[in-house]
Amino acid sequence: MNRDELLLQGAEDFVRLDSLCSELLQEFAAWLRDHQGRTPLEAGGLAHQADRYLRDFVVDCKETGPADEDPTLVRQYLANWYIVHTLSPTHDEIDRIREALVLLYRFLAEKGIVGEAARDAAEAALAEAAYFHARLEAFWNLTPEEIDPWRAQDDYRRRRQG
Repeated sequence: MNRDELLLQGAEDFVRLDSLCSELLQEFAAWLRDHQGRTPLEAGGLAHQADRYLRDFVVDCKETGPADEDPTLVRQYLANWYIVHTLSPTHDEIDRIREALVLLYRFLAEKGIVGEAARDAAEAALAEAAYFHARLEAFWNLTPEEIDPWRAQDDYRRRRQG
């Protein structure tokens, strides 16, 4: 699998890219076991968190792929999309997702799918656990007039320009 294969090539390309993402996630789980010392259960759980990010958010929602180096994707996902699209979002799950995405970007960089700058940007964006926890708390306490300003922060619905 090379970088170019891991970007969406048009509206008819979802099935191909989804299949490649599934293969990539299997490799990620194996990497977690073989190179990160994770148990099969831990590796499977982390790969599951990365699966939702890659296939549901990056490919389906953002219409791109794992090789996209957009540094805003992880924050859009965890600070907005995950919270809005999860029945009962929790602080514990936020922490598991953060860990999974940091490891995913390390794996992607090691495979040459993203560059070191993209890996570093993802790690930096995910470093502030308190930010994501505060976003979840704010979501739970939203009043009708606060919904639009809350959604505007790390808004996944905006398309990247250029």
